[in-house]
Formats: sequence, C-alpha cells, structure tokens
Amino acid sequence: MERQSSRILVVDDEDAIRRTLDLLLQKRGYAVVTAASGEAAVAAIEQQRFDLLLLDLMMPGMSGIEVARRARTLQPTAKVLLLTGSSPLEGAAGTEDLAQFDYLLKTASPQEVLQRLAALLTERA
Repeated sequence: MERQSSRILVVDDEDAIRRTLDLLLQKRGYAVVTAASGEAAVAAIEQQRFDLLLLDLMMPGMSGIEVARRARTLQPTAKVLLLTGSSPLEGAAGTEDLAQFDYLLKTASPQEVLQRLAALLTERA
C-alpha cells in the first residue's frame, strides 16, 4: 500500500504527542486525521475509512483498547497500533486483548514509529 493512499487516525489525549505524530506522518506523505479522545475516534471511524489506527492505550473515558474493539467491528481491515507509556503487560486492564494488537512504547523514536507503521501497512489483511 502506498503511503500517499494510506489514511491514519492518530488518537491521543496529550496534545503535544498528537500534534507531533500528526506532523511526522504528514511529512512522510500519510493522510492523517487526529482525535483527542476515544469517543471522538469512534465518531471518526464511523464516518471515514482508515488503513491504520494509532491509539493511545490509556485515555480518560474510552481507552485505546475500547476504541480498537469498536474499530474491529466497524472497519475490520484497519490495522491497530497502540501507544503506551509503559509495557501494557504490566497491570493494564484488558491485557488479554493486547495479543490481538501491536504496540509501541511512547518512548520509541520517530524512526521506530515510522518503521512499525510501514510494516503494518504492508501486511495483508
């Protein structure tokens, strides 16, 4: 899948992280939509098609896992990459669901984020 045709939804309640990811991905040619909450993300998923969802794991209200679950029913071919401040296997609620989704630590370098996104986008559905 070409980058120019890939649509990515970036969801994070932290404004600085959301804006940084938005700029990074747009500079690489991705079409990016952002949301500041899980609820706003689900609304966007209901209205637009996305190739990949880049979701903050821990957000007030609807978590990234909850958004990912909803997205699976609304857009089953969309890839999901969860971002977390610590290992999601260390006490996060819903860890049994994490095996279904890829994740990266928020401390990952921009290059690591881009490499993981590119790998996910080239996987077959």
